[in-house]
Amino acid sequence: MNLVSKDALMVHVKSEVDITDMRWRVDNRESILSRIVEARQRRIAENKAAMPLSLMTRRGYDAVTSSPPMDFAEVLRGSDDTVSVIAEMKRSSPSAGEMDLTLDPVARADVYCRSGAAAISVLTEPDFFRGSLEDLAAAGAVAHRHGAAILQKDFVVDEYQVYQARAAGADTVLLIVAILDATHYADLYAIARGLGMEPLVEVFDHVELELALTAAAPRIVGINNRNLKTLETSLDVFPRLARHIPDGILKVAESGMRNADDVRRMADAGADAVLVGESLMTAAQGPGDLVAGMSGIRASK
Repeated sequence: MNLVSKDALMVHVKSEVDITDMRWRVDNRESILSRIVEARQRRIAENKAAMPLSLMTRRGYDAVTSSPPMDFAEVLRGSDDTVSVIAEMKRSSPSAGEMDLTLDPVARADVYCRSGAAAISVLTEPDFFRGSLEDLAAAGAVAHRHGAAILQKDFVVDEYQVYQARAAGADTVLLIVAILDATHYADLYAIARGLGMEPLVEVFDHVELELALTAAAPRIVGINNRNLKTLETSLDVFPRLARHIPDGILKVAESGMRNADDVRRMADAGADAVLVGESLMTAAQGPGDLVAGMSGIRASK
């Protein structure tokens, strides 16, 4: 894999965001998402100062030629009717706080893949989740050796990030409709497709779903059971919204699943895949056992 150099991937500077208390459960909870977006915008400006958009764009397209991305939709569809598992890694989060600050992305990716994960999601947001594009590149190299796809999980608000992700080896990116207007979403989706990536388009409610389906033509829609503005989580969100997604579009249930029974509930509601992160990062019995237990589940009806 042709990886971008460490310096080119991310400019490491002291964050302007106070991350001493990662939970953010009090004081202006509604502003959590906006704080993350503002932090990303500052980081993007710093990245562009170190490497202009024109150069990062070229690196993104060079990566398409040197290491074409896997078809994320085909990876999730698999060869049978079982639910695919997208196993996520992250060091911390606003909802759970610190989980594993010594996370080794290579070792974690190997465990996930050997346990049956179809894809790996890597948090690359540095200020609230303490991730990096170096994590993505390292985990991606392992995932690809196992035949698994790699998803960049971040708060994408600028085309620069899409080119960065492809240059770092991502097979696809997450587009969160809650932080994009229709035009911006459509533009980012088109850029990702131009790089050979099929984005995972994330929604939380009916308004976001309508925008996702009308402003672009996604093949994969993720429904987040967690409200990113309040951090409240409910497994009722996916079943309520999934029935409104047309046939032929892959449905991914995101967040809140802690065991095989939760995954089966999502499968019964129409999930083709599940994205599981927090429960894997805090699993007492080990993440491999939990991934294995969640893999191979079929809808019971």
